[in-house]
Amino acid sequence: MGVLNYLKGVFGQSGQAKYAAWLANSQPIFTSFGRNIYLSDYVNNAIDRVASEISKIDVKSIVQQGDTLKVQNDELTRLFRYKPNPLQTTSDFLSSIEWLRRKNRNAFIYPQYTTAVGTSGIVYRNYTAFYPLNPTAVYIGVGDNGQVWQIKMDFEDGSSYTLPYAELIHLRWRRGTNLTVGGGDDNGLANDYDMVRAIDALDKTVQGLPKSIEASLQVKGVFHAKSIMDAEKMGKTRDDFESHIMTSKAGMIATDLAGEFTPVDIKAPDIPEEAMKFLKAVIQERYGISAAVISGDYTGEQHSAFYQTAIEDFIVQFQQAFTACLFSARELDIGHQIRCYYSKVNYMDTASKNELATLATNTGLMTLDQIADMYGMEPFEGGDRRIQSLNFMNVNLVDEYQMKQAGAKKEGTASEE
Repeated sequence: MGVLNYLKGVFGQSGQAKYAAWLANSQPIFTSFGRNIYLSDYVNNAIDRVASEISKIDVKSIVQQGDTLKVQNDELTRLFRYKPNPLQTTSDFLSSIEWLRRKNRNAFIYPQYTTAVGTSGIVYRNYTAFYPLNPTAVYIGVGDNGQVWQIKMDFEDGSSYTLPYAELIHLRWRRGTNLTVGGGDDNGLANDYDMVRAIDALDKTVQGLPKSIEASLQVKGVFHAKSIMDAEKMGKTRDDFESHIMTSKAGMIATDLAGEFTPVDIKAPDIPEEAMKFLKAVIQERYGISAAVISGDYTGEQHSAFYQTAIEDFIVQFQQAFTACLFSARELDIGHQIRCYYSKVNYMDTASKNELATLATNTGLMTLDQIADMYGMEPFEGGDRRIQSLNFMNVNLVDEYQMKQAGAKKEGTASEE
């Protein structure tokens, strides 16, 4: 409740504005549907694998003008360096956004800021924190003036807050024809039908297997008494028979009890490996992840495929949504952007790292310390410099070099004449 109360202070009191129009006939456009599938460890493991990888992204505020890109040492870069808010590190922040995006199909982030007026009269925002939000229901519609889109959020404690939609950062996952929110179907709601079927079949398989194994170990056969006995004598006969079984050392029983033992062969079911793979693949493919990635036993090529299906989409959305929300039109014109940097070098095998190191030393792409870091080596004195092969030339000097060479040849030809 402490965190929720803090967010209430951030939002302030909800306004009393009436809305001219709400989408979907005043029904929540987005609610937290499909919670039942998240009782499955297979689903949560897949999401956690993606979220854990996204937590490794570095977020920077940059300015790009033409081909020149410069990282800004502003409040945005500083916030994303360690703690975007007082409650989370950057790793926790990114991971929680992805968990919300995957579970709710929508993730909302509230940027907290103060304003200041510059000497030229321009109002600047100074961002102080970013908070991921977890509402139970969200309504998006147009306010009284019919121009400003607004968003109303209901929270678990019964509170409700309304903000301009442009004040929130909104990330989506799985789209239908709904133009506003993510979800998976045309109404912006979750479509978990196939997932529920696959999880249910997998759960029944896993639950039934130990039970059948236990039964196959317990029931060995049926003993038929030859004579008619009363219940007390039948019970004594059974106990005597079980005693003979328990004291047998060689697996064979010698008994003088009048009766017949019929073995019952209960075998544990043989579940085809392909069937198990298929059921798990239904879950894995939904989240863009392979069995090798979940187990951690993947190659560089498999990780590259994982990046393209599960990580790249998040990066593109994150960059565009944060950039559009955080910067004014003037700042966007200047070239301000939010950029995500995700290092793929750590997932390369040694041969690929060697090729990259060769390219880096030929072209001056990386410093020696950066190359050493690829191999897990510490920085060393003088390692902050770049080296480049003399066989490579600055493209701006190529024309000049060729002109000089052509001039030298002409002079040589003239002297011979």
